[in-house]
Amino acid sequence: MPATTGSNQIHTDIVIPSPKSLTVASLMGAIALAAPVHAASDSSQSGTWQASSGIDYSSGSYGDDADTNILFIPASISYQRGASTTKLTVPWLRIEGPGSVVGGGDSGVVTGGMEAVDASGLGDIWLQQSFAVDAIPSDWFYLDLVGKVKFPTADEAKGLGTGAFDYTVQLDFFKPLGKLSPMATLAYKIKGDPDGSDLNNVFYTSIGADYRLTDSVNFGTTLDYQEASSASSDDAIEVFSYLGYKASESTLLTFYTYFGLTDGSPDLGGGIQCRYEF
Repeated sequence: MPATTGSNQIHTDIVIPSPKSLTVASLMGAIALAAPVHAASDSSQSGTWQASSGIDYSSGSYGDDADTNILFIPASISYQRGASTTKLTVPWLRIEGPGSVVGGGDSGVVTGGMEAVDASGLGDIWLQQSFAVDAIPSDWFYLDLVGKVKFPTADEAKGLGTGAFDYTVQLDFFKPLGKLSPMATLAYKIKGDPDGSDLNNVFYTSIGADYRLTDSVNFGTTLDYQEASSASSDDAIEVFSYLGYKASESTLLTFYTYFGLTDGSPDLGGGIQCRYEF
């Protein structure tokens, strides 16, 4: 999911459904395609803009009798200069189900015991700031420090969001080893409490690897774990796999699928993301 342009910066471009922080979670997308660039120093003082969008669909029972189906369409704009990247994500989503899940993407919370929902609209807006840690020798590993804020713009009454601010602090690691790049994410998510609920703050972790098949194709898999944010749900464990295709010097397509191993995750999901650099 990340793509890079100079320095050690990791750009998280794939928005991934719960529990990912859409964390990407986050080292997905085009990490292998960008690994050679990480080794180069960033002498340019001009910034780089990137725009990305995609579509994600997931379905799962989350321990309920009926499935919850979520359509999630994020649009993002990011600006990278030197070791710093700022990213804004504005999503639209649709939720159909028994009310076991509130919100979508990284804002999604498995709650249980709510009324059935069939609603769509603006989701929660996310603002992300990341910094590449250049002090670490590149022959060790690459590291990004990431901070995120969720603004409660989704309609709480419709079940599209919790109506509360969320905050995330995150570490993204990866280590290029030829065509293979092991990667990992560690994150702590501070959950705001919706009316009538008391959500737990949660830890999130992801481990996996990316393989660069050619100069324009890479693929990878991660295993993702996140603690449950409420007593009525299970911890989330998911397997996420993706294929990245570099259509041009400025355009990257990523196709992905994922499946859950617990009732805290969707049974199955997938999507496509397109990123354009200008």
